[in-house]
Amino acid sequence: MKRVLSAITAVLLSASAVPATAAESGWASVEMTPAEGWKVLESGYWYMRGGWPGTVDINITNRSNHDAGDLYVRLSFPPDKLEVTGYEGDYWTCWDVVGHPGYEGVHCTTDGFLAVPDEAFPTLKIHTKGREHHTDTLDVYAETSGENDVHAGVPYRIDLST
Repeated sequence: MKRVLSAITAVLLSASAVPATAAESGWASVEMTPAEGWKVLESGYWYMRGGWPGTVDINITNRSNHDAGDLYVRLSFPPDKLEVTGYEGDYWTCWDVVGHPGYEGVHCTTDGFLAVPDEAFPTLKIHTKGREHHTDTLDVYAETSGENDVHAGVPYRIDLST
């Protein structure tokens, strides 16, 4: 029965998946790349075994015609189900945000880094661990003064079954 339910879940997930490279156009390009612990399924979903560590790399490139130095990034996800175990990257300062639906997750800013047009900000690495079996989306929003948010998102699944 467990295998039948898993097969049905996989079919349902693949029917509603969006590609991992989907991102809105705007002042910047935002890319999320699954690193250690995450796998990309044929459906486009990211997948991770619960309880195991995983890393997401976030890369943002200034596509505007002016310098950008006040970058603010928000990675949105349910923190009660997907734990952030750390974050790293040159010039990045991050903090956890909980209790504000839609804004929960990790928020980060760059300190003292100025990206000229077509220059990438340093890579931000977010270390994660699945807490419980669930399906949701990882969403990244990037902001800078005078520009609208730029968003990229990917559906994911944490599986705790044995």
